Amino acid sequence: MKYNVYVLIIVLSLFYTYPVFSAQNDNIKPLLISMSDDSYPFQYVDENGVESGLLVDYWLLWAKTNQRQIEFRPTNWQQSLKDVESGLTDIHMGMANTLSRRRAFEFDQSISKVQSYLYINKILASSKELGQMTPYRVGVVKGSAHIELLQQKLPNVSFAYYDNRKQLIDAVKANEIYVFAGLEGYLRESEVSQEMLMSFPFKRRIALDELSFYPVVKKGDAAKLHNIMHGFTQIEQAELSGIKRKWLGIQRGQNEVIIAMQVGVEPYADVGPNGLPHGLLVDIWKLWSDKTGLPVRFIAGDMKEAIDNVKKGSADVQLGYPESESMKSGLNRAHLIYQVSSRLFTYKKQYKTLADMKGKVFAVAPTSPYLSELIEALPESDFRYLSNVEEMIKATESGETDGFVAASAWTQHYLLLKQQWEDFYQFPTLHFKTDLYALNRGNDLGFSERIATGFDLMTSAELAAIEAKWILNPRDRIYSPTKELLLLNAKQRAMIKNLGKIKVGFVNNWAPMEYKNAEGHYAGINSEVFGILGRELDLQLEYVEFSDWQALLDALLKGDIDMSGSIAATAERKNDLVFSLPYWPSPWGVVTSLDSVNIFSLSELNGLRLAVVEGYHIVADLMREYPTVKLVLVPNSHAGLNSVEEGKADVFIDKVMNLSSGLKKGHFSNLKMSMLVDFAEQRSHIGINKSKQSLLPYINGVISTIDREQQQEIHHKWVSQTIEFGREDFENRLRVSILVFCALAIFVIMALLANRRLRREVALRIEAENKMALFAKHDSLTKLPNRSMIEERLEQAILIHSREMSQFAVIFIDLDGFKAINDAHGHHIGDEYLIAVSAALATSIRRSDTVGRLGGDEFIVILNQVESIAAVDNVAELLLQCLAKSFVIGDLSLSASASMGIAIYPADGDSVDTLLKTADTHMYRAKNTGGKSSRNSLQQ
Repeated sequence: MKYNVYVLIIVLSLFYTYPVFSAQNDNIKPLLISMSDDSYPFQYVDENGVESGLLVDYWLLWAKTNQRQIEFRPTNWQQSLKDVESGLTDIHMGMANTLSRRRAFEFDQSISKVQSYLYINKILASSKELGQMTPYRVGVVKGSAHIELLQQKLPNVSFAYYDNRKQLIDAVKANEIYVFAGLEGYLRESEVSQEMLMSFPFKRRIALDELSFYPVVKKGDAAKLHNIMHGFTQIEQAELSGIKRKWLGIQRGQNEVIIAMQVGVEPYADVGPNGLPHGLLVDIWKLWSDKTGLPVRFIAGDMKEAIDNVKKGSADVQLGYPESESMKSGLNRAHLIYQVSSRLFTYKKQYKTLADMKGKVFAVAPTSPYLSELIEALPESDFRYLSNVEEMIKATESGETDGFVAASAWTQHYLLLKQQWEDFYQFPTLHFKTDLYALNRGNDLGFSERIATGFDLMTSAELAAIEAKWILNPRDRIYSPTKELLLLNAKQRAMIKNLGKIKVGFVNNWAPMEYKNAEGHYAGINSEVFGILGRELDLQLEYVEFSDWQALLDALLKGDIDMSGSIAATAERKNDLVFSLPYWPSPWGVVTSLDSVNIFSLSELNGLRLAVVEGYHIVADLMREYPTVKLVLVPNSHAGLNSVEEGKADVFIDKVMNLSSGLKKGHFSNLKMSMLVDFAEQRSHIGINKSKQSLLPYINGVISTIDREQQQEIHHKWVSQTIEFGREDFENRLRVSILVFCALAIFVIMALLANRRLRREVALRIEAENKMALFAKHDSLTKLPNRSMIEERLEQAILIHSREMSQFAVIFIDLDGFKAINDAHGHHIGDEYLIAVSAALATSIRRSDTVGRLGGDEFIVILNQVESIAAVDNVAELLLQCLAKSFVIGDLSLSASASMGIAIYPADGDSVDTLLKTADTHMYRAKNTGGKSSRNSLQQ
């Protein structure tokens, strides 16, 4: 009974007090929150006078969740503390917990954590040791937690005090201080200049401690603080994580893969001035993300931090670690991601043989996985063990060591930055490989399989394109468009083995393309190409000799031989053969007698006797297009040259290289050669009988690896005579004509006619030379400027705009979904699509600007004399709209979308490489957010 009375009293009390409580709640005062106006990116006032930052967003979310009004009271940091202490505000938004602050304020639970750093100018000696910072004044904001933190860690530290962050940043820009304390994200604000970001690279930071942010109230108000903090428990953790990711980018998203990366090892991995990761390994992981559909994010640190982040679960995988018997991380080797080439470097002297190194001293890292190989290769040399490349370079320059062995690409990059590249030499025959593995925790083997699966989805061409972008020396590159062929699976290996011997036909007298040498062996340019095919695919090749071209072609069509080089891909031959990608330029030329006028076009052959090798595809074309030409069929090139020499034919037509070789080796002093402009773009293919067409994709893969450098080596080996255009002959004729004209007035009319003909020759010659120049500087498919011309235009733009103190923009364009078009409709549709896109881009910019093709589906636009980033964004949007229109290709209607990255000179770089890399980085940002957009340095 007594219990019931108590319950009744409580109910009546609530009934009568509820209206009063409601009225009070309706009239409750806003919570006054003290905050700093200059602590980016946590609490600050932006350029529009609006309170912004990570903690501001936290409190706005708190207010929304708890249906409570709040008011922010921003002021300088010290005043914001005084406002709480004096009661002018109810609570401070957030601060670190220090001993002095605990005396003045009440603390409860933290609402966020962040890493604090010492930011160090790059002109100071490189160091990760806090104790080495003692000689320098450390810039701090008055009243900041960094003061007590540094005094604990570095008792002898001296400070330079500033009233707020802006004053500190201004002092940094003015070079008043070279070290300052700040939190994560301190330099990400758009107003921080590119120059300052370059002067304080992220890889030079020294981590101080992880600081927590606590809302605080004045002493004695602990109960009020506890009630306020209870409101944070009502907020979903995912919402808080989203805010933190927005401002700092360090919280895991759904299905997101976190990759721990080491910095300071460019070109493999580093953090750029804009705070974004870049490098070869970074790009490979971005490609992995594209293949798997899983978003990736990178956490930067040194090598040890990267390993620790994986071990403690802050990251899922390590970017790429030189795991070996001498460097064991304790993590699982999920996948072999790359092989780093290491070479021997010497200073201002070059060793020619291993014997020269006897008794010499070389520096090397004690943990190098190739150490035993190095000692075995140089048994009579001594070694000094140094921990890093910078120490090795100093020791070599000072003469303490005679050289050092280190990662080639990293060392080249370092020496180029220090402008010391010309002082160092590499010893070419000493070459060591270090395996880099993607590492994950050993108890997560399922994820290891997902990692490997993602890498298996990558094509060799994609990996080769990434590597060519970052690795300067082709000898240090490991990827090629045939990388997957070098890792053939069991089924592929069995298929190639079951094919048995592959018969390759060649003509024995068609130098320099192919012939039988004095030793009776297959030789020439085609022999080099087939040698590469045999090595890369482990093919068993049997070479079959023919004395004339027609016999070889008949044997190939019948299947008596399996393949042959330098076969033209005609519609008729496609019934029995399949054709490889073009692998060698094969322009055509003609040979005439020395006293005849040079010929540059087939239209000049009317009425002449033209010798041509029987079986050439050009025979049918000549009969159809030039019926007035009298054809003289010959069995081979030598017979064709003889026919002109002996007067049986007026002209002989053949491949320029064959004519050049024939003229050099034979006794044809009365003959001369000129190039046919009509056929300057012809290229050679490998013709494959359809019984062996299963080899075609593998052959194409190998052909794609034959780069320009290899082509030049092959060319120098087999071709020694240059192409002459008869310029000297023309000049002699002109002089004779002038003398005859002056001496014999009666031949004026004849001289004028002769001069007219000579003018025509000049025009044709100029046309030929211009066309050859066009080939060197323009993309063969789209006719747009190629990489070489793009770089020239960028160098010109830098020179002009630096003089005029103006800016220009570089837009890096990567088409979205181009691979899908190729896969669905074939490469011929893909090529037409690229041509259509190129035309659309070219018509969308000013005549003073440039659009070029880097290769594949990548384009570059150079916009001169831009006024602002907003103007460039407008152009990018216009280009996206232009590409979105339908392109009619055959019976198909295709539209395009693209991801675009924007770099501005000089804000984003003052060199060609820096501008291209920055634009490429922003392009990947656009692609990672779904494409169909553009990104620049001002967009976070």
